[in-house]
Formats: sequence, structure tokens, C-alpha cells
Amino acid sequence: MDKIKKKVNRYFRSKFRADFSAGLTVAMVVIPQSMAYAAIAGVNPIYGLFTAIIPTILGALFGSFPYLITGPTNPTALVTASVLIAYANRTDYLEFVLALAVLAGFFKLIFGILKLGTITRYISNSVLVGFLSAAGILIIAGQAGNLVGITLTKSAGLWGILSSLIENLSEINAFSSIIGLGSITILLLLRQLNRKIPASLIAIAVGSILVFITGWGENGVRLVTDYGLPEELGLRFHIPDISLNEFVNLGISGMAVALFGLMEAVSIAKSMSQMTGDRLNPSKEMIGQGLASFIGGFFYCMPSSGSPSRTVINVVNGAKTRFSAIMSGLSVLFFLLLFSRLIGLIPLPALAAIVIVSSAGLINFDLISLTWQSSLQSRIVMVITFISTLVLPLEYAIYLGVISTILIYLGQSSQVQINYILEDENGQFIEKSLDRIEDQNPRIAILNVEGDLYFAAVEGLQEQVERILETEIKVLIMRFRRTHLLASTGVVALNQIIRTAKKKNVEILFCGVHDEIQETLESGGVISRIGPTHTFIANDIIFDSTQRALQKAKEILRNSDES
Repeated sequence: MDKIKKKVNRYFRSKFRADFSAGLTVAMVVIPQSMAYAAIAGVNPIYGLFTAIIPTILGALFGSFPYLITGPTNPTALVTASVLIAYANRTDYLEFVLALAVLAGFFKLIFGILKLGTITRYISNSVLVGFLSAAGILIIAGQAGNLVGITLTKSAGLWGILSSLIENLSEINAFSSIIGLGSITILLLLRQLNRKIPASLIAIAVGSILVFITGWGENGVRLVTDYGLPEELGLRFHIPDISLNEFVNLGISGMAVALFGLMEAVSIAKSMSQMTGDRLNPSKEMIGQGLASFIGGFFYCMPSSGSPSRTVINVVNGAKTRFSAIMSGLSVLFFLLLFSRLIGLIPLPALAAIVIVSSAGLINFDLISLTWQSSLQSRIVMVITFISTLVLPLEYAIYLGVISTILIYLGQSSQVQINYILEDENGQFIEKSLDRIEDQNPRIAILNVEGDLYFAAVEGLQEQVERILETEIKVLIMRFRRTHLLASTGVVALNQIIRTAKKKNVEILFCGVHDEIQETLESGGVISRIGPTHTFIANDIIFDSTQRALQKAKEILRNSDES
């Protein structure tokens, strides 16, 4: 008990003030953001505030990275609206949003419990850049109507929104435009002046006061009250009211939202962990994110995720522990209790301005340029994800981006690199191109095999080795020092190489064999086929097994010449 008291006292003396300050700063940012993101998801802005309370606290308590701020995010709100677009015109649309939050949280929990944190490895930077860039464009286009006071169709995707905007230009409300464009100006100017100023809160306050004083609400400027505020504004338990069949039908959508949420949360946590030095456990983070979304769905919360922008703000403002995130959630709760009746006076054009300015940040031209210049494969994945995000339902765009990454990775990893190693007059080993074997036509050749031997890679290996067997070679040494995976298809290919070599009276030797490769060679009957004396196990000394294999090859050659 005394130890706990000492820890608590030490925390309040050395860390509480920093966490309190960081949490309060994050709260000032998330209050307007959360309401704006709820508007993107198609629900009352009040539910965005709910999502900035419970998921934020739960994500902090059960997640891996202590500084990650969980809650409503820009892209997750867009994905939510996209996957539920078929239900957008239903009066019970909110119930589907809540059910989606529960489902997405459930899938995240399963991923975490099964320790599938490695799944995030297959969500490449190229997928993220392509998706977020296109998402930024979609969000900006989707909020253009709220910015200028016209209603746009959302069911036809980006092109439908743009054509609807052009058709309804004559319906633009001048007062809404003043509020919207003025809010954008305030946001940009204050950001230029000092990024620590709560620009979003100030923009909302200025817009609300202006509408209240001028009475523009009577002249077509839509307010949050136009959504219809819930009868009870406090947090309360609620089971999503949809049928079991409808709940099951949301399964694929829930999986897509879960995957994207994890992609968003883990990517920002990884980058921030490099700055703070804290270790990240992706599987544990999945559990924290899963609990946040799952439980949040039963308290009128939208699907949640780790917020990149608010996490950066939390770290930059000196957060010391995960209590900073808890402080943020509690601050939003106090705001909701004290100022809930004023929320209805907020003009939608001001919220749209916040969304548009923050969404523009998703289009990171530096990252786009870096990805474009890195490799052809990265360009292909980024372009595929970008285009599919603009033209396809977002859940399919996410899957397509991940699948294209895996396919390109398989294509890259299937290219087994084989080089020719020869010994010079000083007894040193030199690595050369495989073509040099055909030029020099040696009697002993060492092939360095680099890459994993699985179904997609063995065909190239077999073709290249059998081409070498057509030369005047008498002893072929295959070095597996840089090979760490030998699948059953690889075993079959090696057995076929050995059969071909025997027909041509060529001896095969293996060297640089690791323990895991040795076990597979033994179980697959490869070692018994070439003989135990023809296999040389790798040790800590580089090229030791290669030297022993070369001595054995020279001995075989001498015996052959003598006979």
C-alpha cells in the first residue's frame, strides 16, 4: 500500500501537470473535430463528442502505446459513411453506425487475441498514401455542400457529388458561404500565427456568435440543431436496434473498418514510438482499439481509431503517461455536461470548414513524391489504391490495396537471386554474376542461393541450375547461407535438380545449411539422396562451410581424374 502511495505521489509531483496540459490541449482540438467527423459519418455531431470520450479512455487504458489518442477520425468517418451508404436514407441509420462500431471492435479484438499484429505488415506505406490522398479529396468534395449551404447527392460517389455541385451552383447560400469561407480563413491564419492556438474552437465560436447576432439561421444557414439533438445528451447504454440478419450482413463492412482502423492506429503509433522510444506491441494495441470501438458502440459512439493528428499534438505538448489521453476524454465529458445546449447553435458551414482544412492535410505531397520516387512497385500500389478509393466502395478499395501489396511482394520474393562464387589465387571468395560460369566453364562451381524457396520461387531456381548443368561442370556446390525458408515445393525442386545432375554425372554438394533448412532437407529425403558427407552445416564463421565443401569438391574431382 505504501508503494502505491509513493508512486501516486511521485506521479502528481513530476508528471501530472504535463499530462493535464497535454490532455486539455488535445480536448480543445477534438471537440470541434469530433463533431465535424460525425457530420462526415452522417450522424448528429453530438455522437462525435461521445466517441471522443469512452473510446479515448478505453484506448488509453488497454492499448500498447501510451500516447495514442483514440476516438473519431477523419478517414474512419469517411469509411463508415461509405460502407453504410445503402442505409443512408433510413430513419434508423444511426443504429447501423453503432452496430458497425461494435462489429469493427469485435474484429479488432479477435485480431489482438489471436496475436495477429503482424497483419499490419501487409498494409504498406504505399496503400496508406494512396488511400489517404484519395480520402482527402472525397471528404473535401463531400463537405463542399455544407460549406456553401446546398444539399449534394452522396450516393453516386465523387463524380456524382461534383456533378451535383455544378448543377446546384445557383442554390448557393451567400450567408453560409460567408461563414464557411470565413472559418477557413480564420483556421489558416491562426495556424500560420501559432499552431498551439485552438483555431478550430475559435472558428466555431466566431461563426456561432455571428449567426446568433445576425439571425442568419433564419436565412438558410444550417445549424447542428437541424440534425435534431437527442432527447438525452448524457452517456447511456444502448444495444444497436437492428435485426440479426442485418447485423450479419454488416460483417464484411465491419472487417474493412477494422482493418483500416488498425492500419491508421498502428502506423501513427509506430512512427511516434520512434520519437518517444516506447515499444509498440501491435497485438496488444489491437485489443485496446477493439475494446474502445466495441464498448463504445453500446454507448452511442461511432467506429473509432487512433488519431494521427491528435496523437502528434499529445506527444508534442509533453504528455508523460497514458493519463493524458484519459484527461482528454474527461475534459470532453465536462464540456458536454456544461455546454450541451450551446452545441445546437454551431453552424454546419463552420464544421465543414474544419473538415476541409484537416482533410487537406491528408494529401501529403512530400509523402506522395517520396513514394513515387522509391520504386515502380510502390508507384503501382499507390496508384491502384488511389484510383480504387475514388471509384469503388471504400471497403473494396482497402482490400484491393492490401491484396495488391501482397501480390507485388510475392512477385518480388519469388525472384531468387543466384550468384557465382569463385576462389581467387589468394584463397578469397569473390561473388560474380551467374553468366560468368558459362564464360569460364569451370569444373567446380559454387552457386550462392539468396531468397526463400517456396512455390512461387522454385521454378526460377530450377531453370537456372539446370542451365548450369549443361556446361562442363563436374561438381556443383549450392550455398544456402542466405536462405531461411524451404517449403515442400522447394524440396521437390531440389530433388529434381539432383536427379538431373546424376544423369549428367555431376556431383551436388550443399553448404551454408541452417538448422531449419537441414530439418526440411532431412525430412524431405534430400540429404539421403546426395549423402550426408555432401552436406555442410553453417556455423558462426562465414564461408567456413563453403571452404569445407570446396575441399570436398576438389577431392571428388581428383578421385574422378585418377579413376
